[in-house]
Amino acid sequence: MNTLQHMRVVLAIAENGSLTAAANHLDTSLPTVVRVLAATEDSLGVRLFDRTTRRVHITEEGALYVEACRRILGELSELEDILRDRRTEPTGTLVVTAPVLFGRLHVSPVVNAFLVQYPKISVKLLLVDRVVDLIEEGIDLAVRIGAVSNMDLVVTPVGSVRRCVCATPAFLDAHAKIEKPDDIADIPFIQLHGLMPTNHITFGTSPHHQEVALAHIRLATNHGDAAIAGCLDGLGASLFLSYQIQSLVATGQLRIILDNYEPAPLPVALVYSPSRRLSARTRTFIAWAKQHLSERVNHAQGTGA
Repeated sequence: MNTLQHMRVVLAIAENGSLTAAANHLDTSLPTVVRVLAATEDSLGVRLFDRTTRRVHITEEGALYVEACRRILGELSELEDILRDRRTEPTGTLVVTAPVLFGRLHVSPVVNAFLVQYPKISVKLLLVDRVVDLIEEGIDLAVRIGAVSNMDLVVTPVGSVRRCVCATPAFLDAHAKIEKPDDIADIPFIQLHGLMPTNHITFGTSPHHQEVALAHIRLATNHGDAAIAGCLDGLGASLFLSYQIQSLVATGQLRIILDNYEPAPLPVALVYSPSRRLSARTRTFIAWAKQHLSERVNHAQGTGA
């Protein structure tokens, strides 16, 4: 008995609704389908379908068997794809999206190195500061910062980024010494909406966290560059992601404060649709990015910003 072939026949009957339709789908004869189904039922000792002259009705045992067939054949097909990919070099165009600044600093170098390694692949890299619909916009893979709310997507973590409160040295010299979260409650502050939907900041991590309400918002904006410019101009302190201010901290233009009380870091992840038919180029890039983007993110986290 060819078990896999019998499973394919049973699955075709269930998905096409009749023995004749299953035979047409499999490009085989009706007597062959009838014979295989009878042999399968004899081997299992149960009836998989109740049959009439025109239709078949799946039994409870048949539903269990078909579910197992679908899973096993799907896993086998995926394994065959992976093994087949190892014999050939991946080709085609890959579409990747990421936040603008993070993409420029970290994703773009990873993509460039990938293209050097795989010369038959092309990449469309879309850097946008919004959450894109992967299916609607034809995106193969997204790099996301923060929690992913869509439970239908596959999320592969690659690291995290800090959330840092900072200000210019001159601004800090002009205000009372800031040593604990409550000390920023009344100082001028710049609100970047993407990180601060309200005028509250939660410092620390659960269960040892502290929420601070900011009473003096001097500037509120939805754009990171505008918030950074305001901060550099001394309008107030602000909350940024570490990579947004890394170079400014390194050159001394901004100084991180309250680093012992920082809000919980935000996760960085590769996000893609859970299709069993991921292309070879997508699977190859996921493996590549998981390693090389993780290295970049983890290195940046250890640089002090």
